Amino acid sequence: MGPVRLQTRSSKLLRESVASGTLSCGLPAFVFPKRGHTKKTAIVATQYGSIDLSFRDGGERRDTPPGIAHFLEHQLFKKQDMDVLMEFGKFGASANAFTDYTTTAYHFTTTDRFEEALDLLMTLTFAPFFEDGKVENEKKIIEQELRMYDDSPDYRIYKNLMPALYRSHPVRIDVGGTVESIQGISRALLESCYRTFYHPKNMVLIVAGDLDPRAVVERAETAMASRTFGPSGIERFFPDEPAGAAKPEVRGEAVVSRPRVTIGVKDTVVGAKDALARELETSVLLDLLFGRSSAFFTRAYERGLIDDSFSFSYNSEAPFGFSLLGGETDDPSRLVDEVRREVAKARKGRFARRDVERSKRKRLGRFLRALDSPEGLAFLFLGCHPRGIDPFDIPKAITRLTPRALEERLRHHLVEANQSVSILTPARAS
Repeated sequence: MGPVRLQTRSSKLLRESVASGTLSCGLPAFVFPKRGHTKKTAIVATQYGSIDLSFRDGGERRDTPPGIAHFLEHQLFKKQDMDVLMEFGKFGASANAFTDYTTTAYHFTTTDRFEEALDLLMTLTFAPFFEDGKVENEKKIIEQELRMYDDSPDYRIYKNLMPALYRSHPVRIDVGGTVESIQGISRALLESCYRTFYHPKNMVLIVAGDLDPRAVVERAETAMASRTFGPSGIERFFPDEPAGAAKPEVRGEAVVSRPRVTIGVKDTVVGAKDALARELETSVLLDLLFGRSSAFFTRAYERGLIDDSFSFSYNSEAPFGFSLLGGETDDPSRLVDEVRREVAKARKGRFARRDVERSKRKRLGRFLRALDSPEGLAFLFLGCHPRGIDPFDIPKAITRLTPRALEERLRHHLVEANQSVSILTPARAS
């Protein structure tokens, strides 16, 4: 085992640099030295999320139950002889994990004893302990978690929306699966999925803080020295998703004081190609149409149709993409009509360059703020890395946005046939 070769890249514009290399086991490592910061952050992530239900890894195609990636995240915290979170606490580190549609990530932030916390992070992710009894107990815990989420109005309106927006793609299924689907998860299935997706070549180590990159990589190399892994060659399968929403509208009731509405717009242009430009165009487009400085927001707010809860977002990964916008309102149907009227009006006109430049500056400001802390930089890179996006390219990509490109994006994305509306109204007294 020789020393890991490191390459260093810098951005004069951002005044940031990153050292990168690949450990002997195949794990890519990226270290961002943030001089003068007291906090240090480390993330180990695998490209394994809730939508990775059908795959092949050198053998026959496998189909697995919804929720298994999230279940596996829970299971890795179960060790034979330690409480992992308590051990992190001994080092003064705050640790957590999450699973989303395409990624499972384990992370910690600390101001001291970083090296010991990093060793523990590698143990957490690369030393699993599976036991039948713990698996069965975890089913009860996750079932309670899923039922608890159902009590959240924000969760309910989103959960109702996704199967109305998508007909076939597994993005329509909740990240945690369902109470029924997790019953089909076994110890053997967890072990099999762990071997497939927790291979170092399918994972990444990201570190940010006032640290020596060489020392960090050597520490990680030592932690992984005794671990062995087989070959890796994951092939993922996703069903064909037709254009158009599965349902134009879905309604539900919840314990809320005011109705809520979320409009979902399914993106028909997906894939890694042009992913950065597509994401930036969409975020700037939504800000121009519905941001706080837009004519729509001012008009709807003054009329009482919306309040400060009104928001929007664009969510994109290689296999899918969608926009969301909405909030609390006394008249959900009217708000939907007003949003669609605003889109129709924008299609007939042109974006003023001064408005586009203002929105671009806002987008650049949000990006620069994310670089202010080790945590922000590490998680920004985590969002970019699986899609092949270089964060150092983002400022230049923002400056290249033009009114014409935004107008094209408007015509292709905010199409009513690709929209579904989820409405949540106050539950009627029984």
